[in-house]
Amino acid sequence: MSAPSRPTSPARLIVVALVAFLLGTGALGTPAARAQAQVVGTADFRNAPQLAPGEYLDRIVTGDSAWYSVVYTNSTPYEFAVEFAGPAPDSGFDLNVSFVAPTLTTVDGPAPVVDGNGVDYPSGHTNEWFLKVSLNTGDQGGVEYPITISVAGVRSESLEDCGDIPGCVLDQEYAAVNVALAEATAEFEQAQSRESLDAVQSEIDNQLRGFAESTAALAPAAEARLARAEAAMAELCAPDAMCDEFPEPQTKTPLTGWIIGVGALGFGGYRAFKKLTSETEEPPTEHREPTALERAKADQKAARAAARAK
Repeated sequence: MSAPSRPTSPARLIVVALVAFLLGTGALGTPAARAQAQVVGTADFRNAPQLAPGEYLDRIVTGDSAWYSVVYTNSTPYEFAVEFAGPAPDSGFDLNVSFVAPTLTTVDGPAPVVDGNGVDYPSGHTNEWFLKVSLNTGDQGGVEYPITISVAGVRSESLEDCGDIPGCVLDQEYAAVNVALAEATAEFEQAQSRESLDAVQSEIDNQLRGFAESTAALAPAAEARLARAEAAMAELCAPDAMCDEFPEPQTKTPLTGWIIGVGALGFGGYRAFKKLTSETEEPPTEHREPTALERAKADQKAARAAARAK
């Protein structure tokens, strides 16, 4: 007779359920599936999506190619792989990936997996490289298949001084750029200073030119007035030499000479006017008989004067 079975305790049931859950998720040694991001490759490398290290899902059509970009550091080990997502189709399908330099030169591949210890891109080019995935078959065309792309080791995380890297000339190039920038800044400031001085000098020249043009325009009228003034002065002063000699305006200071001449002309005219005024005879005064009152007052003054005299 068999022994009666013991009832399962609730605590044991909980432990069994927990172990089953952990086994299902891979926490107790079973490998868990790696996270995969969705990406869409392009038919042109110029707008290809950039892939960081990881795994990606995409779809590709037979007979076509898809482009992706990666940031690659010189001499960094790399590994790229491509495969069908899910069951692989029948034989006769070539799914490959190629590692392409910034110069669009293929440096590795095409193959399902390309890897290496590192390559160098030419000096002066960007560190943006490309992956080209192609699906070729001779049996069918235009059929779309899901694929998985793996990217590893394309970027170096270490930071080193340029002086510690053989062949690095970034420090020298940076110093040369700073020198060129300082020289260009100095030349720019000098050009601005020269431009300001030239503008001031041009303004002065324009003002002097305008003054000279105004003087030249007024010269004929001033000379005509001067001639009329000389004629009037000669007429007033004749026949006696009673006026100062009218000054001749200097060639270097025409306006000053004209001003002095006009002043002398005015002074000579004033003297001539005074002379003519002094030589004019005074008009004769009228003879008026004194009135009786005036005669009586005069007689009284004479009588008082005679009385004081006695």
